[in-house]
Amino acid sequence: MNLREPVKKNLDWFQNSGVMRPSDGFWGVAERIAIVKGNEAAAKIKSSFPCQTELLPEVVSVEHRRADCTIETAYLFDLAAEVLGKPEYKTVADNLIGFLFNRSGLRYVDPGSPKRGLWAWAMPIRMNGAWTDDSAWVGTLLLALAKRGRPELLEPGIQTVRTLLRYARDFFAFKKQYGRDARYVPVTEGIAGFNLNPHWMGLLAMALSFGAEADLETDYSEIIDAYHSTVLEGPAAYDENSRKNRQTDLPWPVAEYAYLSLTATLSYAKTKIASAETAAKTAADVLLSQQHSDGHFTAEWMETPAGGHLSDLIYTQNWATLGLYHAGKVFGVAAYSKACEKSLAYLAGIQDKSDSPVFAGCWRGMFDHNANDWGGGDCYEGGANSIYSGWTNAPISWAFLFADSGLSLLG
Repeated sequence: MNLREPVKKNLDWFQNSGVMRPSDGFWGVAERIAIVKGNEAAAKIKSSFPCQTELLPEVVSVEHRRADCTIETAYLFDLAAEVLGKPEYKTVADNLIGFLFNRSGLRYVDPGSPKRGLWAWAMPIRMNGAWTDDSAWVGTLLLALAKRGRPELLEPGIQTVRTLLRYARDFFAFKKQYGRDARYVPVTEGIAGFNLNPHWMGLLAMALSFGAEADLETDYSEIIDAYHSTVLEGPAAYDENSRKNRQTDLPWPVAEYAYLSLTATLSYAKTKIASAETAAKTAADVLLSQQHSDGHFTAEWMETPAGGHLSDLIYTQNWATLGLYHAGKVFGVAAYSKACEKSLAYLAGIQDKSDSPVFAGCWRGMFDHNANDWGGGDCYEGGANSIYSGWTNAPISWAFLFADSGLSLLG
């Protein structure tokens, strides 16, 4: 399989679809393209994300700029510049990073703010708050890009993960005092995403592990170990959302093992903490047991339609592919690498082949194997008719570039 061709098509989609205008990244990248026609979540998408531009009849660019989607896309173009030998892609990465720091207003910079160093959810729709998963991705990738020759990103990356560490210490101190099943409410208004899910706290632990490597003045190990020592038990008792779409008797839905295979593997590689190694291998082994013969994984995430015939590319297939790649690399287990290769072949096979540049070369949010086409239904933050820039397209292309070059998020 030619691992570069899917990436080239996907980069063309980023620059020609309307998801990133101007196409040089100067004003960031939209969260997603949404197909309105036949989308049962269209009204909620419109009310929740009102900044939209019509690209085609009943197809819109959902225009809010998120820090995580922007930095994930910047990482893609930075990596593609190296692997594909295209220096013009590095200029796009430069512009996207410049947007984040100089034009977005998303970074909390007030020295008196407890959120200093974190990143607001989006602009121009502004919330006085932040999400752990979004800021964790930004902190992780700022530090990863610093290792890739952008040393100016080291200090803001450390600032982000130090603030995440402070909140995580509060979270685990609360759990220690009141019990694992007690519901934590942060004292700072507007900070969200404090559940035990790998989607939230697993990503935060990953960011802390990158901090542990870059910031030797700060001890991150206690929280990294605390998280990985409890995550395999599954959700807290109150967290019914994390259980509702499960198709198995496993503690977590498959999507969470997809995240964990990546986040825990990276955490272990950076810190050598034994509990992270156990969590990573357990998650990767679950993925081996749950992968279908064609390479896809069952859709079970709480914000998407669910079913064994559905492949979720926003919360599952993307992270499983990256997790298995890194687990194979870190642990030297051939079965993990083979499962990653199977997933890459699957993703290359379903990549959008539309004539329209709005879709050509993208990966949409869900594939329905009963129909052998994009489909399966919609939720307002998941499903076939949501085509995410970050979270879906950029990370999937990372996986192809990593597999082609032998590079990884480890630097």
